[in-house]
Amino acid sequence: MQQNSRRLHPIIWFVISLAVVGILYQLITSPRQLFTTLLIGAAVVAVFYFIFRRTSSGVNGKYRKAVKQSKKRYGSNQKPSKTSPLFTNKKVKNTAQKKRAREHHLTVIEGKKNKKKNRASF
Repeated sequence: MQQNSRRLHPIIWFVISLAVVGILYQLITSPRQLFTTLLIGAAVVAVFYFIFRRTSSGVNGKYRKAVKQSKKRYGSNQKPSKTSPLFTNKKVKNTAQKKRAREHHLTVIEGKKNKKKNRASF
């Protein structure tokens, strides 16, 4: 027989069962109050969610900020469509020159500078 490693403690089952009994009792005796309580709870959770979501941008927010800076500095990567075959030879020459003179499209987001790795010397 294989035992489930994610079994819940009996006290947790007891608390969950009391919560279910309480919700059922309130649903039978005063459904309007239950609905109001659930609505207020959902509103409070939504407010906290939006507040913490904006304040803790994290790594994804830093990435978006770096992308925004890069777009301001280098422009977007949209290529113009071809208008006529007469201008294709001139465009090829110009793009080859632009590629050489163009700066790299890299931005350092966050890094640890001047820190050496601990290496064992043998």
